[in-house]
Amino acid sequence: MSPLVLLCAFLEGMALTLIQGYLPLYLRGTLGETRYVTIGLLVAVPSLGTVIASNFWGGLSDVTGRLKPAILVGLAGYALALAGIPPLRHGLGVLGYVGLCSLLYGTLAPSLKATVTLARPERKEHAIAYVLMAQGTGWLVGSYGAGSLLENGLSSGIHFAMWVAAGLFVLQGAAVAALHRDQRRPPPPTRERTGRLRGVIADLEALYENPRLLRLCVLTFFFVSANYIVWGFFTVFLTEHIGVGMRVLRDTLMVSAIAGVSFMPFVGPLVKRYGPRLLLAIGVTLYLGMYVGMGTLRDPVALALCFAMPLYGLVNVSANTLATEYASASQRGGGLGVLNGTYALASVAGPIVGGLMADRIGIGSVPWTALGFMLVATPIAWAGAMRRRNAD
Repeated sequence: MSPLVLLCAFLEGMALTLIQGYLPLYLRGTLGETRYVTIGLLVAVPSLGTVIASNFWGGLSDVTGRLKPAILVGLAGYALALAGIPPLRHGLGVLGYVGLCSLLYGTLAPSLKATVTLARPERKEHAIAYVLMAQGTGWLVGSYGAGSLLENGLSSGIHFAMWVAAGLFVLQGAAVAALHRDQRRPPPPTRERTGRLRGVIADLEALYENPRLLRLCVLTFFFVSANYIVWGFFTVFLTEHIGVGMRVLRDTLMVSAIAGVSFMPFVGPLVKRYGPRLLLAIGVTLYLGMYVGMGTLRDPVALALCFAMPLYGLVNVSANTLATEYASASQRGGGLGVLNGTYALASVAGPIVGGLMADRIGIGSVPWTALGFMLVATPIAWAGAMRRRNAD
């Protein structure tokens, strides 16, 4: 497993903590945004860019047979996003700018997963788990570091954290460009193509016509939408609905990250032994209990422990492992790009739905709205698990 790839995942986790975790508080506390739907758009707008990025750059990496350029594009996108946010003074400007940068950084996650699964084809589940563990560790460091800085001032703290993170992405990009060894692959023998753009289109057409991959994307849309209904408003939910302070918020995010990272070494072996379909169904089902707990609990410690249930790694590794089964090695970048695009599309729908419900009913409706989406995902997941069991 390349240390450079894992370090990329670590930095991405740190960046996502800043952009998706603390930036909503910055928009409300510093830039004066009052509507919850606007906060939801902070996650939704960049996700639209990620839908395009993960599909286009993933398809292009299949056509060229190279993943290193896509990784560099993703690193550059995060560097630009983090460096460019602090000078902006309007919420809509932040939304638009981050949305443009996501057209670049949206390709990083699927490109890293494609890289490690191609390097370790016999242990794909373990490879994906290690990438997510590195990302979770970055989440942990970002939660603690940024949370500590924000205790001394919301605006100055988040500005400093973003500038430091942007510098780290620049250094990482230079290291990857100089030291990372690219993995060459033959282009997918899908259809006749003339030029790279036509090749990308043909590659994506073949992937979207894959019925198993399409079913996985439908399931993924519902459970990821539920996740982002909650996550898009989690920091606001805790501070405004539960009434916690910045230190408790920081500690809650840290506990969640620690739980996720600690459980991740066991995820790969579990998925390998019991199969990704069964583990995906179990993980989705356990989310029902998490959202019921978040909707009913009022004690910050109990709510933090509920949120810390290490389920995201379980469903994420299972879903990505299935995508690698449904896409050949020559289409690995595009296949994982299509799945990542579904994640991004769900993270558009989730925050918008959550924001509309919060504006209409109140911020307390967020976990119950997520529960509704997960109630749709659960039977789909178990149908897939039973279909595989009957086939065996």
